[in-house]
Amino acid sequence: MGHLVTDLTTIAARPDPLRLRMDCYPLHDQIAARYGDMDANGHLNNVALDSLHETVRASFGRLLRTTDTSLFDRGLRLVTAQRTTHFLAEAHWPVMIRTGAGAGRIGRTSYIASTGLFRDGECISLCDAVIVLLDGRGPTPLPDDFRAALQAVLLPAPRST
Repeated sequence: MGHLVTDLTTIAARPDPLRLRMDCYPLHDQIAARYGDMDANGHLNNVALDSLHETVRASFGRLLRTTDTSLFDRGLRLVTAQRTTHFLAEAHWPVMIRTGAGAGRIGRTSYIASTGLFRDGECISLCDAVIVLLDGRGPTPLPDDFRAALQAVLLPAPRST
């Protein structure tokens, strides 16, 4: 009981500074924060920010579905397997949040949906969600046409330090 085990955690490192810039994201939009998104401290609650990320991710997914409708016609589905959110700065209501989205990484059976929330040019939150393609037996390879749609919205490579 004398030492703390830290190698079993799944806490992500701080994001690459490139992710803090709106121009890192191929897809842009905006979304209004709601009055009910505030907490007792008067700023947008972390759960509300996660909800905004989910809305952006759903819009991103919808765009991909219009690119390849046969994916779902074949009985395949996309599920979220993991999600990491960084809360970087406070925001207060009322505010319009600019959003950025793109594919952070493309794997064999999954991809990372990467989103950013921005207030007045400052990144207030980032989220990465691992999205896995499933068939009736489990994870299945991303079809080439779907992979091409993801490639078209891939985030730039991280900066070398």
